[in-house]
Amino acid sequence: MDTKKLTRLASLCAICVITRIYLKLIPNVQILSDIILILAINGKLDESLIVNATTMIITSFFLGFGYWVIFQVLDFGILGISNFILFNKIKIKRTKINKAIALGLSGFIYGFLITIMQVLFMSGNIFTFFGLYAGSIPFDINHMVGNIVIYIFLIFRLEKYIMGEKHFKN
Repeated sequence: MDTKKLTRLASLCAICVITRIYLKLIPNVQILSDIILILAINGKLDESLIVNATTMIITSFFLGFGYWVIFQVLDFGILGISNFILFNKIKIKRTKINKAIALGLSGFIYGFLITIMQVLFMSGNIFTFFGLYAGSIPFDINHMVGNIVIYIFLIFRLEKYIMGEKHFKN
């Protein structure tokens, strides 16, 4: 890994950590989701997984460690791999609308996967799942809308910088 790539990844991790900590008051609205998934969509799965794991571990020092941290890392990993496969192996076109839809659906699927992991961890049953999932749907919708809005108004404009294709001038 060269110095430019390492510096870019460290900067992305720092942005994700800071925004995750300071945006925690808005439930499930995270720039982290968009950055991780945009890296995966654009073919940089390794970078996506590095930013995911690093950000989750660092923010857990501030927000609290627990079994859910492992679930979050796994969940974002699954979503990153899924989006990587969709856009790079199945070759869905990388248009602005397709990316926005993928990010929105990923925000909703994130809540579904977390609920499944929690139910399995608690040795719950189907009723436990439906109870937890019903309670998480408003937050999942918030995550979905947040991902789309953040992508359209921020990440889309910064995508070339996130990917390392453009650089800030001195």
